[in-house]
Amino acid sequence: MPRLLVTENVKHIVDKGNEVAWFKEPLYVKTTISSDHLKELKEVTHKILDNTESSEPANDTLAGNIEKEFTLGESQKILEPYACSLANSYIELFKNNSLYAKLPPRFDKQYLNDDLESVYSFDGAWINFQKKYEFNPIHHHVGDYSYVLWIQIPYDLEKELSLSNCVNSNTPSNSIFDFSFTNTAGEIIEHPLRIDKSWEGVMVLFSAKMKHQVHPFYTSDDYRISIAGNLKRIVKPKKRSLFNYS
Repeated sequence: MPRLLVTENVKHIVDKGNEVAWFKEPLYVKTTISSDHLKELKEVTHKILDNTESSEPANDTLAGNIEKEFTLGESQKILEPYACSLANSYIELFKNNSLYAKLPPRFDKQYLNDDLESVYSFDGAWINFQKKYEFNPIHHHVGDYSYVLWIQIPYDLEKELSLSNCVNSNTPSNSIFDFSFTNTAGEIIEHPLRIDKSWEGVMVLFSAKMKHQVHPFYTSDDYRISIAGNLKRIVKPKKRSLFNYS
């Protein structure tokens, strides 16, 4: 039988306070693109969908169990300023987090160095044309950061979650976008995004190594259209002015 220690007895043995080490990181940052850019990207994606034979497939580089996935092409330039802004915001969260400054040296303290600036290189973005019953299994991306932009949501979220297969579940997941990560207790935590029509034009950016998945939807015969991509952060010294204005 294991030996029991009474809490009051322990206090007499250990007379020093305990130090606590915290580890906190942001999960994701998000923004909404302009209505003009959303309209333009809707036109681009529907044009690709109408001309799939002349579009470049992206399936062989992706985890999705989705029939129609294609590269976005030149229209990726529309997204790049938004993704850069989100990545900078993500980094600022580290700079403003006092807990991060206390982390051991092995962690990337470049986030905290004001003499360095970030530039970003982009991999080719792709479009997911997800039909009902199709899904994206749990996976992660390459690079440092990944983003998703929702272009078209064809279903009503409440109808999806009220279907008989999940209405009585303690984890209703029809159509849900899920982040998955391990906390410091070793538990796998899921953070669902309840994507509905109000998310059209919304972009989120997160760590490329963050595991995530997209559950299937069932109530629409139209496509759920999203654009995704990756970017890599390159750190370089800030350019200093040759002039002294003081």
